[in-house]
Amino acid sequence: MKRRKTIRAGRLVWDITYTVPRPNANTAQRKRIREVTEEQIQRTNANTAQRKLEMLMATNFDDTDLVLTVTHRDADLPDSADVTRKHLGKVFAQMRAYRKARDLPELKYIYILEGRHGDHRPHAHIIINAAGGDLELMRSLWIWGDDIQLNYIRERGYDGWAGYLTKERREASLNGKKQFVGSRNLDRPVTTYAWVDDGTTVDAPPGAQVLDEGGGRNEIASCRFVKYLMPKNTYYNTHATRTRTRVVAGLECSITFDTRMEKRKRTGRHRRTKGV
Repeated sequence: MKRRKTIRAGRLVWDITYTVPRPNANTAQRKRIREVTEEQIQRTNANTAQRKLEMLMATNFDDTDLVLTVTHRDADLPDSADVTRKHLGKVFAQMRAYRKARDLPELKYIYILEGRHGDHRPHAHIIINAAGGDLELMRSLWIWGDDIQLNYIRERGYDGWAGYLTKERREASLNGKKQFVGSRNLDRPVTTYAWVDDGTTVDAPPGAQVLDEGGGRNEIASCRFVKYLMPKNTYYNTHATRTRTRVVAGLECSITFDTRMEKRKRTGRHRRTKGV
């Protein structure tokens, strides 16, 4: 038997089958796990961060939504990233009030702070749901700089933007540090699990656009995945679960497994009844 994991993030779907790591691994299997290097772990962590951002974007934003880039002028360069966060907090509060007063969609955002590449000037990439006139509004609210760029999510796609916006994690070894921040009203991807036969394959349904597919196998594990984009106007469930990832040397896709314990009905003294 294999485990099947399906992640639904709006129209974006990851479908994966994988063998489940067993706690009673033999000597050869334990040695294979110990052979994982620090570089492999860092690469897996960077890939996980990119995938999380991609799925979070796909769950909450459409391809017509925006990616704004704001920078500081020389006279207003921040002393630290905390200063930039405070500036962004003020801007988001004003944008919420602006939209609420005009009965526009509630603001959703994800922002990423950067400044380690290029000319090392601190700047922020901000993903927001479009409501019309957003660029003009941002220009009026971002009083610490004059350079504001606007792009659409469709220009790079979810995967392209997620890779671009997490590049400093790979280049500057930012593993373990929180690189992107989202608003509290963001929806989360939906993860479901099922046991399947060893011969089960994963394929995109008719009408879906296949974005990526592949897998891997070594002495102790194997996996197969497909990533695809569903047509618009599709209904999705909203119940999510949490997962953990184990890295196995020589396997292209990391083994991901559910950490939740299966719930069982409790029986005990609270169910006992006394005779009359």
